[in-house]
Amino acid sequence: MVEENSLNIPLTEKLKGIPGIFGIRLGEGPLYSVVASEGDKEIRKYRPCILASISINGTFEEVRKEAFISLASYIFGKNKDKKQLKMTAPVLHVPTGSGWTMSFILPTKYTLASAPTPQDKRIQLHKKPEHIAATIRYSGVNNQEKIKKYSAELMRWLSRKHLYNPIGEIQSAQYDGPTTIGFLRKNEIHVEVNSIQ
Repeated sequence: MVEENSLNIPLTEKLKGIPGIFGIRLGEGPLYSVVASEGDKEIRKYRPCILASISINGTFEEVRKEAFISLASYIFGKNKDKKQLKMTAPVLHVPTGSGWTMSFILPTKYTLASAPTPQDKRIQLHKKPEHIAATIRYSGVNNQEKIKKYSAELMRWLSRKHLYNPIGEIQSAQYDGPTTIGFLRKNEIHVEVNSIQ
């Protein structure tokens, strides 16, 4: 396991962390357009992106530090090209049978061919194709209980609307790091959908 104090964080990322304390996000995010919205819920059409993902066994609370440090080490230079990539948001979490998969979205300039190869063999690079997702937004420190609560709320909303059918795994999206003031942290639940119409 990579130790947190061994991360070689670029100065630009450290500077971005200062406004991040107050929930101000300066990093790149995934490209999407809003198809429909209602309060804290949206239907979004996402453009393709490249993900760096790692799967670790354990509870959400147990695995997220190790997974984050491994992925952060990769983008901050622990790759075969020794390239430093810019940090993006959100960080994605998907439950697996015995643990969680965490993913970082790579900056939009990268393709599978141009993205640096991870040194950590547990990290896999893959392309997420264009897709439509239903989302719900909430704030605060994220945990497994909140993920379950807001996942259920999003699924109830979809079932009442009768417009979109969930076809993918529930995933949690965290936009802020541990230094952001708790109540200012932005989180979302996403689920891929297709149109019933």
